[in-house]
Amino acid sequence: MLVSRLKTSALDSTPKPTTTPIEKGAFIRCLLALILIAASGTILNMTIYASMASFFAVGREIATFANCFAFIVLAIVALRRPSMLSGRMVTLSAAIAVVVGVVCMGLGVTLQNVFLVLVGILCRAFASVWVTGLFCVALSTITSSKSVLVVAAGGTVLSSFVSFALPFGCPTFIACIVFAACMLIPMALVWGIVKPSLSVIRQGGGRALQDFKEFGSSVSLLLCMFLVSVASGFAIAFNQQDGAPLITVASDVVVALAFVAVFFDKSQNSEDRLFSLSVLLIVGGFLVAPFEIASTNGLANILLFAGRDCFYLLLWILLAFVGRRNLFMLLPVVGFVRAASSLGTNVGAVAGHMTNEVSLTNPDLAGIFASIMLFVFVAFLWLGFRQFSFTNAVSEMRLITPPEIEGISTRIEDVCRVLGEQHGLTPREVEILVLLAKGRDGRFIADKYVLSYLTVKTHIKHIYSKLGVHSRQELIDLTDKAASSQSDRTKREEADS
Repeated sequence: MLVSRLKTSALDSTPKPTTTPIEKGAFIRCLLALILIAASGTILNMTIYASMASFFAVGREIATFANCFAFIVLAIVALRRPSMLSGRMVTLSAAIAVVVGVVCMGLGVTLQNVFLVLVGILCRAFASVWVTGLFCVALSTITSSKSVLVVAAGGTVLSSFVSFALPFGCPTFIACIVFAACMLIPMALVWGIVKPSLSVIRQGGGRALQDFKEFGSSVSLLLCMFLVSVASGFAIAFNQQDGAPLITVASDVVVALAFVAVFFDKSQNSEDRLFSLSVLLIVGGFLVAPFEIASTNGLANILLFAGRDCFYLLLWILLAFVGRRNLFMLLPVVGFVRAASSLGTNVGAVAGHMTNEVSLTNPDLAGIFASIMLFVFVAFLWLGFRQFSFTNAVSEMRLITPPEIEGISTRIEDVCRVLGEQHGLTPREVEILVLLAKGRDGRFIADKYVLSYLTVKTHIKHIYSKLGVHSRQELIDLTDKAASSQSDRTKREEADS
């Protein structure tokens, strides 16, 4: 299998075509979506989670674990059963989950009902995972990595204006309404952009699983995400005030300066320099932490958050590059990377809470504990990342070319024609089977062939009966199995010849 090993920066590795109106629209939509997505996280931490701290102290940690689990599920489904990622159905379910989640969280906090809060947390976890996945797919459609960098930096910095528009201590129900808007609007913004890409992903079969097994740098990327998130979790918990983290706009100023430096950096390893800056800021935060025990100055928090956000700039660039290089790998990488992020956040938050508790009785011991966090962070980076390059790691991922994607569609059509001959389908039923196998629904088929929806439903019923399946998923599984068998037969014939 040919693997293209490009040794150029992700900021310079893609062609620089003339920006089309469609891409300009994608850029603006992605920027607005990220502003709202980033703001939703701040609102959640500053208001909703802070409100439940008095009666459900572990709620934040449970929510983060739920996020971790949901992202792992997304990654596994994208690897093994991408045909299940029906964009319209999952997006509609996610929108419903947002509404149910905010209602349950709002009522749960008001009534101090742990069960309602827990239901809201789980609904939010499912919805946020899909919102993140959709956004990453949309971001990968932007061909210019400089534009991706602008989206990442602009979304991070400008989100502060949205989140800080809510006064501290505002009623929970208002925070829930704003939070719901920050989740629903991004889905609406990127939906039109992601539909073609999701259609391709659903047809991927087992390609993502094979490519992921050959992606040798995945462990390093996940470990790095975990370590940075430990620092982020520590910053969230360290010196909390009334259950809310110490968050200021100062960290956004640092991120803005980092953006300017990277944007005008002409070198081919700008991503690695951004990672180095992120590490230096986090190390600085841990160094300052022992001197800020039980303090509200927040310098340690500012440095830790700035380091995390600089790493997120790098992460968005890399994820967009993954999607442009191998679309089938995008959602698995997003799922596992964000799962590592959630797990690391919880580990860091527990360490931060322990530091706060110890500081009440023994500030010196709390300072030592913060120093241990610094030692562990530096030790892992020194041992595991001295020779690691993000630029080279992602460039080693197998390149999926447009002809290969077109070939997938052709193979599906061939398989459907064979199934049609074997099971006595009419020519019209074969045409409808092809679209069903590609994940299209009855409404789309009716519009394409100018048929009534009832006529299409009748055709689908006949197709199910002749093929011996009972659902869309069983039909897709049948075509995937037939395609795999056909591919194996072709390989054996080539080997024999």
